[in-house]
Amino acid sequence: MTDLLGYPYNGKYPPKGDKHGLYHGYSSDAEETLFYDFAVQGYDLTFVYKGQRYYFLSTTDHVALCDEHYTEEYQVYPDGNTALEEFKIDGKSLINLLPDLEEVEPV
Repeated sequence: MTDLLGYPYNGKYPPKGDKHGLYHGYSSDAEETLFYDFAVQGYDLTFVYKGQRYYFLSTTDHVALCDEHYTEEYQVYPDGNTALEEFKIDGKSLINLLPDLEEVEPV
């Protein structure tokens, strides 16, 4: 979605504050990376959870959990928001694991 000024934002998980502030209206850098950089802008994503690094590839038609070289796709999702909701570690979605994720970075 886009706001009145034409800036893109995540309509499903919208920012709660000033969209053009430090974290585009999200409360942390990790939230901005997941909800804006990954789900809206389509950047690839990498993060660490309990010492293991995970990699997500974003393409124009899908998002996939991949190997570290982004050459093999293990799980495929139609978009970033779906990946955030449906990819689970220890039975919890990425959204619910957000406080425990480390090194959350757009690639």
